Amino acid sequence: MNISLNTNLTTERLKLRPVDLSDVDLVWEVSRYEGFTDGMTWDPPASRQEIVEITHRNLAHWEQGKDYVFTISLLKPACPIGRVGLQKEDPPDTWNMGFWVHPDHWGKGYASEAARAMLEFGFNRLHSDRIVTAHATWNKRSQRVIQGLGFKSVGVNPAGFYKNGNPVEEVEYVLRRPI
Repeated sequence: MNISLNTNLTTERLKLRPVDLSDVDLVWEVSRYEGFTDGMTWDPPASRQEIVEITHRNLAHWEQGKDYVFTISLLKPACPIGRVGLQKEDPPDTWNMGFWVHPDHWGKGYASEAARAMLEFGFNRLHSDRIVTAHATWNKRSQRVIQGLGFKSVGVNPAGFYKNGNPVEEVEYVLRRPI
């Protein structure tokens, strides 16, 4: 599948655009919030250069059709506030969705709005049959977003991922292509 790096998705209040190097400060700043990445598979980067390298990897994966990571930006005022993406999974036609929003913008529905646009992109542009996602069991904000989007829980994984050598329990979800 060939999705152009010029692809933008627009919602009522947001613009989703492919990640780029202008996002380094956003990722650096949000990763400095105490505990922000505790429920995520990634750790705070050690340097801005690490974010540059990750951005280049994101763009290479986009061009290879492995994953599509978008920066969530407000339309007015135009400023980046988070990320949302889909990563290719097995079995075929399955994608894994992840998202985060800067804590200064929590509680305004931006994560749900961006994730809804990603679901449409996944089902309509990527022709996905299933989109999966998960959240740490204690992450009630993500739980509300995920359940509000219509995902169905398929169980709890006691070791969804490891953080600092310790398993993090996750609730796993699936959403199937609408008929």
